[in-house]
Amino acid sequence: MKAVIDNDILFKGACYGVISELIATVCSSADLAGVLGSARFVVPKKIQDSKLRGSRVAALATLSDFLSSRTEALEPTDSEQRMAADFELRAQELGINLDSGESQLCAILLHRVLPFLLTGDKRAIMAIERLMDADSRLYSIFGKVKCLEQLVYGALAQCSFAALRGTICSEPEIDTALTICFSCGSERVTQSSVVQGLESYISALRVVASRTLAP
Repeated sequence: MKAVIDNDILFKGACYGVISELIATVCSSADLAGVLGSARFVVPKKIQDSKLRGSRVAALATLSDFLSSRTEALEPTDSEQRMAADFELRAQELGINLDSGESQLCAILLHRVLPFLLTGDKRAIMAIERLMDADSRLYSIFGKVKCLEQLVYGALAQCSFAALRGTICSEPEIDTALTICFSCGSERVTQSSVVQGLESYISALRVVASRTLAP
């Protein structure tokens, strides 16, 4: 297993219909990615409650197919739950936003010595960065976190630019940063300008999460 995936990536990837394309930038077709066991309940509900412009049925089908064919459900062990609780407590003490799902994925990544955490939660990335100075165990996550924009950047090298831009711009409310990077309000956009936008966004995130964010 090369990566664990948070619910935000699953949600946005399903809404865009490109989960497999995003994960393929990290995991080969033979690799199963790890997801929290609760994802199969939490993410479908989020899709049902979202303001999608397209088909919820299609998004749910994309999610279901991906979960059944490309993932392994992970349940935190007692040790991992204790570690996750430690991270959440330290975050609360420092006034940092780190939810239970992200803390559990961090603990699983550390305990099972996995290569990557894929997350669409920018606050969690910045929280992990700050928590490194409060809990030395998190130093082992150094360079192991990939954000949604990095996955999309990688997908551009493997997918049709027009198709990828079309699906992202068809759901402009799903992720504001991607809507901006793909200039969804403009008719004429080049792949080069989108790449520059993604690079700029990733660079800005790296400024506040230089240790956490993967190369």
